[in-house]
Amino acid sequence: MPGALALVADIGRLSVRFGLVGGDGGPMPREVRKYLTADHPTFTSALVAYLAHAGLHDARLPAVLAVAGAVHGDLINLTGSRWYISLSGVEAVLRERPRALNECAANALALTRVPASAFTPLHGPAPRAVEAGGNYLVIGVGTGLGVAALISAGGKLVPVQSEAGHMSFAAQTVDEQKFAEFCIARGQQVDAETLLSAPGLLTAYEALSGGQRLARPEDVTRAMGRDPLATRVVRMWVEHLGSFAGDVAMAFGAWDGVFLTGAIARALQPQLADAGFRRRMEAKAAFRRQLGVVPVALVNRNDLELIGAAAALDG
Repeated sequence: MPGALALVADIGRLSVRFGLVGGDGGPMPREVRKYLTADHPTFTSALVAYLAHAGLHDARLPAVLAVAGAVHGDLINLTGSRWYISLSGVEAVLRERPRALNECAANALALTRVPASAFTPLHGPAPRAVEAGGNYLVIGVGTGLGVAALISAGGKLVPVQSEAGHMSFAAQTVDEQKFAEFCIARGQQVDAETLLSAPGLLTAYEALSGGQRLARPEDVTRAMGRDPLATRVVRMWVEHLGSFAGDVAMAFGAWDGVFLTGAIARALQPQLADAGFRRRMEAKAAFRRQLGVVPVALVNRNDLELIGAAAALDG
């Protein structure tokens, strides 16, 4: 019920964040607390710890869970995590049936609640207001690759969940082909996320260097300009993200805006503003003109999952 006290959660591969909305505190998440998956054997263990911290262990709470995984059925497996989410198990704790949605779908819903100052325009037309009547695409790039859309239907914006980040990788350049061949040679199935993620930066550096390994994605991004190979890797990464964004924008009919979220996207803001991203996004033969007028913006927030989960309470 809108206005009632409710719980929201952002459940990722390495951690979970909980917050409260409604009651006397308004619609934005508050009392946010983070728990590491390594410190709790199950999601329910972390949930119980948060409820005890908030003094709500006996409360009846509606909830929305933004989950890093495909949301289907009662049991949700988190991508790349030992945790899983049992909605019936969560219901037993909260005494209300929770709603779950993919974390990128929550990111998409959050666009309706953040101020215009959160959007940094990239190369091309300026971003438009996110409102009913338009179709929008969100691509989240961090430890994985998330894709969701906001589609207008029945006078409102409806989030559309997807696992488009796991579509097959389509190499279009010599470096992309070299990357794909490197992954295949070591028995790795190649999808879009294999490159377009934080681990993908490291794999790409190893592939293009002939086997040299770096420890952290930041080692690649911070070496740009002084390490020609790091510069080459980031250029390939950014341009392939542009190509992927154009493909998925066409798939969803997202002619009113593409929004990039996530820590890696924020770290590469100057490179994403370069013309290479836009050129590859628009290189779609018959749809070059339509894609040429699609605005692209970077979202400079790291709390979109919780904001979107709060927005879903009103849906």
